[in-house]
Amino acid sequence: MLTDRQKLILKAIIDEYVISNEPVGSKMLTEKPYLDFSSATLRYEMQHLEEEGYLKKTHTSSGRVPSEQGIRYYVDNLIVRDEDVRQYYKYIDEILDDRYYSTDEKIKKICEFLSELTGYYVSIITYPNDSAKVLRLEIVPLSDSEAVLLIVTSTGDVESATIKIPNGYKIDDLMRIIQVFDTAMYGHSIYEIRDILSNEASKPRIRQMIDFKDDILNFMIKAFSGFLNGYVTSAGLSKLFNQPEFQDFNVMQRVIKAIDEYSLAKYKNSLTGGVIIHVGTDNPVRGLEECSSVLVPFSISENQNGVLSMIGPLRMNYKACVPILEFVANRMKKLKEEK
Repeated sequence: MLTDRQKLILKAIIDEYVISNEPVGSKMLTEKPYLDFSSATLRYEMQHLEEEGYLKKTHTSSGRVPSEQGIRYYVDNLIVRDEDVRQYYKYIDEILDDRYYSTDEKIKKICEFLSELTGYYVSIITYPNDSAKVLRLEIVPLSDSEAVLLIVTSTGDVESATIKIPNGYKIDDLMRIIQVFDTAMYGHSIYEIRDILSNEASKPRIRQMIDFKDDILNFMIKAFSGFLNGYVTSAGLSKLFNQPEFQDFNVMQRVIKAIDEYSLAKYKNSLTGGVIIHVGTDNPVRGLEECSSVLVPFSISENQNGVLSMIGPLRMNYKACVPILEFVANRMKKLKEEK
């Protein structure tokens, strides 16, 4: 159990370390007006915090840096939301209110803005809820040899792909095969579609269309995987690697591989409205041990939800990142107006 004085000192050290990325010594702490303690007292308390595992010494300085345990304690008990980030809220609203941007463009611009603001990696995933059903498959002819295939769900999600019609077949042939799938899928949950695709593809009337059946099946499998796993928009990987912690090539490789495997979809059933912060080895994805991640769920509408995520160094500016991510998550309801 930390005393109030120890908590105050730990918070001051972490707040300073977030900014400087340098070890913090007692002399620097004496310059803080709210730490009205002698150097001897500060050194004593810092020694105690080190012995308890909240701080650690570096080889290059007599100062201390926070350990992963110390940052975890800070995140759970000491973080105070930075009111200064309110000045950036208007830019978030400007993006979401701009009627010339599509929903996808707005989400992309939000990611880019947050990454530019923080220097961290930002991703947003959107996905329909479990009640999403297939409404229809549509064919839009482009020419005698090409057509656009559309999949429309009850949540308003749409996937499209261009299908090439091979020699010897007509648009009517393509429309017949789509009608078969449309009839089979109508009204079914998107979570049932893979089984339906497998069953229908094995039937003789579908196997006869072998020349472009595979193109259609591959598209539909990919499309429904998107509906199931969500659509990820991200920005800022290069900015993350400008942080001093990620200058080591081996660390960069591990983080790149981890982010590539990082699936926010797994969190959609565990996030119930609150912020989740993973610190170092808390991260469920191997390779992010040198990172912290902040996840905030959001809802666009009754039928569409998502997760907003930010990945940065252990010394992430939590007191600024958490409130601005919460604000963005709250404002994502504005996207409903476009539906």
